[in-house]
Amino acid sequence: MSSSIVLSQAAQHGLQLTGLTFRSQDVRPGFVFFALKGANVDGNRFVADAVARGAVMVVSSVPAEQPCPVLYYQSDDIDRDMADAAYEFYGRPSDAMKMIGITGTKGKTSIAYLLESVLTAAGHTVGALGTINYRMAGQVLCAAPNTTPAALVLFNLLAQMRRKPCDSVVMEVSSHALELQRVRHIWYDTAVFTNLQRDHLDFHHTFENYFKAKQKLFENLADPHNPKPHRTAVLNADDPYGRRLLEAFRGRVNTVTFSLDTPSDWQAANIRETLEGTSFEVRGVPMHIRLLGRHNVYNALAACAAAQASGVSLEQMAQGLARLPGVPGRMERVDAGQDFFVFVDFAYTNEALQRAFDTLAPFKKSRLFVVFGCGGQRDRTKRPLMGKTACSHADRVFLTNDNPRCEDPKQIFNDILQGMNGFTNYEIVPDRAEAIGRALHTARPGDIVLVAGKGHEDYQIIGTEKRHFSDKETICSFLRQGK
Repeated sequence: MSSSIVLSQAAQHGLQLTGLTFRSQDVRPGFVFFALKGANVDGNRFVADAVARGAVMVVSSVPAEQPCPVLYYQSDDIDRDMADAAYEFYGRPSDAMKMIGITGTKGKTSIAYLLESVLTAAGHTVGALGTINYRMAGQVLCAAPNTTPAALVLFNLLAQMRRKPCDSVVMEVSSHALELQRVRHIWYDTAVFTNLQRDHLDFHHTFENYFKAKQKLFENLADPHNPKPHRTAVLNADDPYGRRLLEAFRGRVNTVTFSLDTPSDWQAANIRETLEGTSFEVRGVPMHIRLLGRHNVYNALAACAAAQASGVSLEQMAQGLARLPGVPGRMERVDAGQDFFVFVDFAYTNEALQRAFDTLAPFKKSRLFVVFGCGGQRDRTKRPLMGKTACSHADRVFLTNDNPRCEDPKQIFNDILQGMNGFTNYEIVPDRAEAIGRALHTARPGDIVLVAGKGHEDYQIIGTEKRHFSDKETICSFLRQGK
């Protein structure tokens, strides 16, 4: 008997299902259409289109507006029912693989890349799901519309990974995914906590709610129904919320800690930083990553701790860490032979922007310029904080657009400018390409230009339109033209 009410209903009515989707344009004959009511688009408007394309069942959280010619099921929890249906329809794929979930505000993507590289070096076949893209055995499957995809997409991808076959899956688990039940029915073997910083308060409303959403990953790990035999929580002992998790779950699962400043199970010694990467030692074994900054030592330690839970040796860890060339959009250096330094970084919160400045500070020999903005229709409280941080640390700030969405860019700039009171080292250049060009043209030998906020993203959202735009491509174009 299926644990999915949707599949059970379909079976009772003798329906032969061929697929599940929440996009009406993807419906094919025999599909179930989940009419999701999103923040911007209401799937219930597309029920007729889905039926016309061959849907044999519609699932919605609201009553049908008019008699539906196919089976119509009104759900009292559509996120739950969608996850239940996907888990069963795709054959419970996560049960057959080692599942490693990474949550926290910053560091998830870098840890996922580092861990994927380490596990691969140790002979594992790895699937990876995260902010930049979804990968399987080193090959990119597709770009990532969400850090953690919706359940229907997620279980489809996991089924593909199992067929490969992948033995391990490394996935970034966002607070949204945990709150919206996207990872319902995934039982984790290992869960990693990076840190907790101000973010997504537009969704969670309070910082404590944000933390409790993250905590759900570890509740999954400690759930008595979790059938995985060896469950490990990997926790940042330098973060106060990491210590809260340690106190809450010690004794319920195997707990392993990492840190730079607090006594823990995984610590680094003899850290040496250059613009080519970072070297350090772990338990007497030399390690090297081609990533900048002390925060990436944290990320490497987290990857090592999680890898040990999968039986990887220290020597294999060192090999895997060294093999990773970098992480797209994470303090990524853009070098076209110019006589100054350019970095692209996905620093879209105040803490991340501060960390980017801290990372570059030891290498600052001349001036430092920053290009940044804040996203529209997102947490407004961080805007003045980022403005103050930018003006406090950069010699020149180029304030520009960063996905204004449907919010008036002038309102976004005004919010940021509240934190720039008293400073004069900035200019507002709304066009992002122009702002980048202005910063590059201003740079002289030895200067550093930091383009922050978008990182790996290759789009700019203006209004409801998603236009192609890449910071890295724009920088390369200007550099090829000689600035």
